[in-house]
Amino acid sequence: MNNSDLFKNDAYLDLKGIIPKDMCNLVSQYALLQELVTPRKEEAEGQVPFAHSGYGDLLMETLMLFMKPHMEAHTGLELCPTYTYFRVYRPGMILERHTDRPSCEVSTTVCLGTNYTNVSQDFNWGMYVDNTYRHNADDNGFISANNPGKMIAQSPGDIIVYRGCEIEHWREEFAAGEGSWQVQAFFHYINKDGPYYPEFAYDKRPGIGFSLRHPTEKT
Repeated sequence: MNNSDLFKNDAYLDLKGIIPKDMCNLVSQYALLQELVTPRKEEAEGQVPFAHSGYGDLLMETLMLFMKPHMEAHTGLELCPTYTYFRVYRPGMILERHTDRPSCEVSTTVCLGTNYTNVSQDFNWGMYVDNTYRHNADDNGFISANNPGKMIAQSPGDIIVYRGCEIEHWREEFAAGEGSWQVQAFFHYINKDGPYYPEFAYDKRPGIGFSLRHPTEKT
């Protein structure tokens, strides 16, 4: 079974080594530098409180365009990009179980870089997916199936492609030592033959690279 058939059947793909390591290192250091120079938010906001994050960053948008042919090759779909998001995770942070909004019909979470302290050698802070129950456009809000899901480990350059509106995904508490971090980028697309195109093209922005932010980000 090829990847496009697997994606159709399972609603996610676990792909290794898609982005070159040097590129991952550059982009993760860029995100960490942004975190360093950006004033810390005084109040918890967003899906992961106090995590440094960014919507529609120009470097991430460029990387999303780089990823588009890879996404199309592996999913077998003709895709339209919607938006990017990135986040610097720190110890104690949790990504709650959720599904996504229409602009995230076909999504990928990219591991850009990790630094773990005071953990076992095989520690990996992966993302969980649960594809045993599929949400659909008629669901009245998010109601979790509460299945245990599967944890997918990632190293820099690895990506998980998933149907963000259909399958639940989450991360448990980042239980690593002080000074640890993990940089993840999220690139979102819609199927040009699907129900969300063209309404959600570019996340209803004028085009890629515009920083107009959707008020209810979920990644």
